[in-house]
Amino acid sequence: MEEQEKKESIKSASIERSVRGLSVSKVELTEFATTLWDRDDNRNATGDLLLDVGNYAGTTNTDQSPNNLFTKVSNSLLNGATYQSFLKLMDNYNPYTMQLETTSAKEDAEENDFIDAIMETRVMTYTLNFLINKDYVSSSTDLKAKLKNMWFKLYSRKTSYSTIDSSGFEHTFVGNNTYFIIIF
Repeated sequence: MEEQEKKESIKSASIERSVRGLSVSKVELTEFATTLWDRDDNRNATGDLLLDVGNYAGTTNTDQSPNNLFTKVSNSLLNGATYQSFLKLMDNYNPYTMQLETTSAKEDAEENDFIDAIMETRVMTYTLNFLINKDYVSSSTDLKAKLKNMWFKLYSRKTSYSTIDSSGFEHTFVGNNTYFIIIF
């Protein structure tokens, strides 16, 4: 029995290490972020975007701004593979919480295309190498699977009901609308 416990302990430590990886210092994290910024060939240049920040919403949850946030987006910025595959994802979601979210085969393929496109960038090449060196991932395939799970796995926004109504990607990049039915 002692041998079995030892094997389980080693297995547990191995699983924990594969989940946690090696520690990353504040200095390493700062250097990592700076390098990502420097390697981002897809970031906008001066004049590529014009914003209209509009009005603050104050204490209400309604948009008080009469105009769109982006008043100009350069076409050259949007023509890259990452932006093109990103934009294809925008219509894949039901924006309302508490309504069942599903993923079609076409949408699944669009998610995979987006991940493939970003993995071709210098930012993600550097990220992959950093994560491999820190034992957070073992390969490009491993990182892609983790990204797919983190960004696109559907989950319920509230633990009090079981409706699968969101994903990390939707919540971050598309947004969710919560609506309430008030019964008097």
